Amino acid sequence: RVRLSGVSRLKNLKKYANTVKVKVSLVDSSRPNAVDVCFHRNISLGVGMCNRSHWEKLVKGVWSRSMSPYDIKLLDIRMPGRSVANVEVSVEEEFFLYRIIFLVLGLILLTLAPILSQSLTFYYGGAMTLGVILVVLMVLFQGMKLLPTGRKNSFAIFVYSSLVGMGSFLLRYLPGLLKSVLVEIGVSEDMYNPLVMVLSVCLLLAGAWLGFWVVRKLVLTEEGSIDSSVAVFVAWSIRIISAVLIIQSSMDPLLAAEALFSGILISSILRRIATLRSLRRMFKHLFRTAKSNHKRSQSQDYSLSEDSHDDYLHRRRTSLNLSPSSPAAGLHIFG
Repeated sequence: RVRLSGVSRLKNLKKYANTVKVKVSLVDSSRPNAVDVCFHRNISLGVGMCNRSHWEKLVKGVWSRSMSPYDIKLLDIRMPGRSVANVEVSVEEEFFLYRIIFLVLGLILLTLAPILSQSLTFYYGGAMTLGVILVVLMVLFQGMKLLPTGRKNSFAIFVYSSLVGMGSFLLRYLPGLLKSVLVEIGVSEDMYNPLVMVLSVCLLLAGAWLGFWVVRKLVLTEEGSIDSSVAVFVAWSIRIISAVLIIQSSMDPLLAAEALFSGILISSILRRIATLRSLRRMFKHLFRTAKSNHKRSQSQDYSLSEDSHDDYLHRRRTSLNLSPSSPAAGLHIFG
């Protein structure tokens, strides 16, 4: 039995994205398939007392598994009868950058899920990108059927290009495929580059139109706004994807769960801060509007009072000029 003890989580957070690879290999043995390995964490079990289903055989004299650098596990090795063999157990710790990328991307998506679900740019950009990919894959799948060497394994290549290394595979395989198809059709090599450019632009436009049509038909309402049910579904879908990314960012499930909980807490705090800021801006705008309206009403009242006072003085002067008691008025009447 070999005991593999991990390190403390609090003191070694820098190993969050690390993975420990345990490898068992036979150095010298006449029976390479006679060695069984049991990898478990049950300390109460005796040496070699694992269940029959937990024992694994070495494949071509090699066995390997991955574990968290914070975990504690036991490695039991057994050989039937009186067999003698030299077994080498090696432990290698490796850092994976993609786990950090998963963590950062998951936290960003978890925080921006409500904003992205209400963004038309996100819908149009995502739908157009998916539309372009689907159109290219459909053309690639149909084009491989035209090739003599691609009729038998076209579906396998299609699945491979869809799941593993789709971008790099398309960039390497698509130009050769188009050239072979054009040669079989009878197009000369001089027309190859212009036709490839035209076809590429047509594929991009067709995929973009497909994504645009999907958004117009399935996402937007008749008034042109985003449907509320679609926005809620997209927001929760983004949250689920971000949660999966965060959980997959570490081999240690406890640290991954803590990272997910911290991400949820941070995103909720940021949303509340953004809500308070928006409410503060709204109240400031309302206060400024009310203040400007009050000043405008005061200026209007003041102008009305001045106009009424001037009107009163004008009427007063007119009445004094037309009064019979004044000398000018008497002379005018006598004449």
